[in-house]
Amino acid sequence: MQVRVIVGAQAAYACISHESGTLDVRLNPGRSARKSMKESAAELREKAAELTRRAALIENAAELVD
Repeated sequence: MQVRVIVGAQAAYACISHESGTLDVRLNPGRSARKSMKESAAELREKAAELTRRAALIENAAELVD
């Protein structure tokens, strides 16, 4: 895995290259790249957990439908 931090006039990004492809993450202003990336990861995990809960509810509700 390789990570490059690119700082532009309007925003900064972490460009992550890995064996499956690439991922660009916009960095939050006023924070270090490391802190911003960790915050982004935490936000994604929270969203994933919520989606998993919703999927479970839908799956359970599907059992109640004929």
